[in-house]
Amino acid sequence: MSVLGSNRDFQRLLAIGALQSIARWLELLALGVYVFDVTRSPLVVTLVTLVKLAPLALFGPLGGALTSRWRLRSLYLAGLGFMIFTTLAAVLLSLAGDVKVWQVLLISFLGGVFWVLDFPIRRSMIGDVVPANSLGQAMAFDTIANNGTRALGPVLGGVLLQYTGLPGMFLLTLLLYTLCFLLCCGFTATEKRAVADSERGLLNQMQQGFQIVSASPIILATLLVTVVYNLFAFPMLSLVPVLGRDELRLSASVIGMLASMEGMGALLGGLLFLWLGKMAWYRKIYVFGLAGFLLFGFVYAVGSSVWLIALALLVVGIGSACFAAMQTTLLILNSSARHRSQVFGLLSLSIGTGLIGFTLIGLMASELGTRPALITSAVSGLLALGWICWRWPEIMGTQGNIDKCTAGGT
Repeated sequence: MSVLGSNRDFQRLLAIGALQSIARWLELLALGVYVFDVTRSPLVVTLVTLVKLAPLALFGPLGGALTSRWRLRSLYLAGLGFMIFTTLAAVLLSLAGDVKVWQVLLISFLGGVFWVLDFPIRRSMIGDVVPANSLGQAMAFDTIANNGTRALGPVLGGVLLQYTGLPGMFLLTLLLYTLCFLLCCGFTATEKRAVADSERGLLNQMQQGFQIVSASPIILATLLVTVVYNLFAFPMLSLVPVLGRDELRLSASVIGMLASMEGMGALLGGLLFLWLGKMAWYRKIYVFGLAGFLLFGFVYAVGSSVWLIALALLVVGIGSACFAAMQTTLLILNSSARHRSQVFGLLSLSIGTGLIGFTLIGLMASELGTRPALITSAVSGLLALGWICWRWPEIMGTQGNIDKCTAGGT
């Protein structure tokens, strides 16, 4: 607990991540159920998450380049202000009457625009305030705070949608983003990295990011595993509302509780990592976390009872937590503070490949059915992960204590 007990700036970043996670997941669950009730289309449900990921694919490298040119705290405050404004507009829209599907998709897209900034800014700020030898512990706490709140977010989203409708859900989201803004105002740490020369073009800085990644097999492999997660694993969770509503005939609040099992597993996974995680195992934890997600994602796909599906989602969450904690940790440990914004910009791009994953699983669910789509996604992900481990064996190697926080190169 040393990181939490003595580092106030880390505590603020931890709280901001947790509050954002609650807002993001309650919104995704509530909007997904709302859209399915209106359209009865699994494809349109997946579009809610797809359009939130679209800005990551479209603007990820640009976000990394932008954050290398301005102070992170100032840029983050601007992003949170943008979210407060857009969420207030959503509150007023929902109070005015029925919200159209295209309006739901626009709200989700605007949330994704802010998400572009979260990885290159908040995660880089954590790297600034936490020493390398405490980074794994810090990211485990961040995983507990962010993924653990995924157990709370869907429950709140389902209950609020059932009993207050969209206005209540948007009002809570507005409160959460306002709290994030106030917490960010209190951030005091000095950034380790220097702001880039503004005379260097954005295109040049984006190109430099690709060069850094291509020169480092471990960074490249880490990002490719992220691509597998977002193409095949993460999209599977978007069909929980469809499976619950269409096949299991569950209410919105019960669907929220079912979806929250993945978040509860993530909370448990973060706690297990704090207890058992060792730096030498970081890369293996990363790979096996995703493998476990996909294996029990297959069980979730073929499960015939609510309890079996809930158990599978719990284990899926454990794998997701291991993956999420190590994703950022490996990138920070194996890159320099000087180039970290560009690397995290490409992480945003890698996450943005979920745009393709959500499109594919939505189309498969519409044409083949929900369960065949889930099975295909799980099997494809396992095959792709196996190929990456064969092609870049460094991703299964031993992680050393590489402190490059103040280094000038990669």
